[in-house]
Amino acid sequence: MKAFVLTGFDRAPEFADVPAPEPGPGEIRVRVQATSVNPVDHMIRSGFFRAIQQYRFPAVFGRDLAGVVETVGDGVTRFRKGDDVYGFVKRDYIGDGTFAEYIVVPENFFVATRPSRLSLEQAGTLAQAGVTALECIEAVPSGRGDVVLVNGATGGLGTFAVQIAKARGAGVVATARSAERAKLLRLLGADHVVDPTRGDLVKLVREAVPDGVDGFVDLVKHVDSAVLGHGEDDAHHEFARLCHGALRDGGRAASVTNGGVPGLMGPIGFTNIHSTPSPANLARLSALVDGGGVTPVVADTFGFDDIEAAFGRLLAGGTAGKLAVTLGS
Repeated sequence: MKAFVLTGFDRAPEFADVPAPEPGPGEIRVRVQATSVNPVDHMIRSGFFRAIQQYRFPAVFGRDLAGVVETVGDGVTRFRKGDDVYGFVKRDYIGDGTFAEYIVVPENFFVATRPSRLSLEQAGTLAQAGVTALECIEAVPSGRGDVVLVNGATGGLGTFAVQIAKARGAGVVATARSAERAKLLRLLGADHVVDPTRGDLVKLVREAVPDGVDGFVDLVKHVDSAVLGHGEDDAHHEFARLCHGALRDGGRAASVTNGGVPGLMGPIGFTNIHSTPSPANLARLSALVDGGGVTPVVADTFGFDDIEAAFGRLLAGGTAGKLAVTLGS
């Protein structure tokens, strides 16, 4: 099968023919029809996780998928051949990912039935960012009467986080760096939009919500480290500063990029999010999509042969929403 693979830390990924995987007991093989490129995929390809994860070269990487079940292994009861599924694959090693024509996954993890109201392209962008955003919003006060600040609101994660917070009944303060992106966030439900290029974020938030916010979801990477764990002190300090400044007493924060350090956070509760593609998380996300409260924002779609162009667009920055990659119907 055709796959996009890593062959070493100092080599660019390349297309290669690799053996198609076969499902074992309790597993299903999915024909991948759509996927997406995420910041974490770039981090994987650049070797960011080499200190904590084994790279099984030649390593098929990629996490998001939407596709159809082609073959089921012995004992599979949850899915049948022909079922439409979506999800994301997060293994304890780098390899056997979704940038390939086929992937094998256990029937009870990584995938769920694809929401019928979504196109393939939309479904292929949903799970990784959607589940991560869901975990972030659920980790902070985000019910009726609460106000949530989403920093980095126009990216793939942020557009989901704004919608999920609104679907849960919360008010939303979101960040955007242009009038066009601010308009998008208001269409997604943001009550206040602030531009962090126009001043200190804490001051801007306090002008919009003088009493402070109940929940803070930080999706901005404050320090661009080459390898996990290196040079992140400045990021921890900036995350703590924003939390102390923007949150009201009793507020809580969540982060996917910088994390909280107890010595800096004091009494502020925080959660460092590590997204989990469990059946429960996918089910809650699917329910939000089926209910009409959450829809992927797809900025552009690329063919599989043009996946490097998709990465180029991702790294150029400024994309509002997600970048889809299709492998054919």
